[in-house]
Amino acid sequence: MNTEARFDVLSHVGPGTKTGALFRSVWLPALLSSQLPQPGGAPVRIKLLGEELVAFRNGKGEVGIVQANCAHRLAPLFYGKVEQEGIRCSYHGWLYAKDGQCLEMKNEADRSVCAKVKIKSYQAIEKADIVWVYMGEGEPPALPRFPWMDLPKAQRNATVWIQESNWLQGLEGELDSSHVSILHTNPQTMATSPVHRPYSAKDLTPKLYAKNTSIGVLAIARRDADGDYYWRAAQFMLPAFSSIPSVDFPIGGRAFVPIDDHNTYTWDFNYYAKGPLPPAFLDYAGKGLAFPPDSEYRAYKLNTGAIIDTFVPTRTAQNNYLINREANSYSSPSGIHGLNDQDRAMQEGMMALEGTEGRIVDRSKEFLVASDIAIVRARRRMLDCIQDDESLARFRETVRDGSAFSVVPLDVVCDIGDVGAFTDKYAEALGPQAVVV
Repeated sequence: MNTEARFDVLSHVGPGTKTGALFRSVWLPALLSSQLPQPGGAPVRIKLLGEELVAFRNGKGEVGIVQANCAHRLAPLFYGKVEQEGIRCSYHGWLYAKDGQCLEMKNEADRSVCAKVKIKSYQAIEKADIVWVYMGEGEPPALPRFPWMDLPKAQRNATVWIQESNWLQGLEGELDSSHVSILHTNPQTMATSPVHRPYSAKDLTPKLYAKNTSIGVLAIARRDADGDYYWRAAQFMLPAFSSIPSVDFPIGGRAFVPIDDHNTYTWDFNYYAKGPLPPAFLDYAGKGLAFPPDSEYRAYKLNTGAIIDTFVPTRTAQNNYLINREANSYSSPSGIHGLNDQDRAMQEGMMALEGTEGRIVDRSKEFLVASDIAIVRARRRMLDCIQDDESLARFRETVRDGSAFSVVPLDVVCDIGDVGAFTDKYAEALGPQAVVV
């Protein structure tokens, strides 16, 4: 398989694809609980892994995620009414439970017909103010045991917005430590994001390493630090989760969940083990300087035709991300306002494969260098996992009890210069599941 074809496998996530099977092996964040604020309220249109779905909270407060269209004449369920037992199509009154079973047909006298009709549905669980969905077959694994999942609400938050590119372009930004010192750093003020120490602004050519772990890749950056070394170790967890180190701000991380091959739900998770999220962090994030970007919750028509209800960034390619080339941005000389806005400007505008409507980068034209080691390693890890049924089964066993996701990132200054000695010394701090394999 040539290079372009190998990467093409990773880009496609619909039913029956190899990468789609990888995503269907774990629980995925589908929407915020706050998007379904009350029993019997309005349903929410979502699309995941190429499948158009509708989420609703029935009159008993239970969340259902089912196919977006009624089985009868394929009318959109979004315009239906959410009732005590489920969602009713407005066209002919067919009522569906959260498991997709048809319970009633207003235009059919033979009630036995209902038992024969069941639309596609997926299991949903609410945890940490997020609705999680399992889109695979058979018994699902345990929910991922991220360190923030059981923290009090005041110590964590989650946000989501749309990115107009293939999911892999967003994920690979998480594995690229060198861009932080350039795209996100203003050389005039030596200012970086508050999650970094000043050394990230001073050393533009960090030494980068990548080590395989049981769940993914440990992406490590070493910078000079006035005679010592500044180490940052980020965690990549298959299929598309990250955990990013911080000096003293809350620890952050993302999930890049494919809407389809062309669009992505970008999730941001932050948590602070010491107590409630600090006011300085809330102020910084609230100004759109980091994650999430400034956005508006509304109906959004995808380039593939489907309409979803999601958070749409204010700054997009259509308005050139509101770039101000005369401005001295706090975090970047680019003139683009926030960290995510800067990232999306780069990732959504990459040279695309012909026929992908500008949404999937043409990786056959890349010129990779040493600083891309974590990106290359992550691609290989994913390709290894989807190589065949046996490799995918091994991954599913790895994530079965959820503990593989309980890793943490690390930000530290010390006198150790060797990466092996560094990972040995801080193995416990990285979490018991972060064992280098």
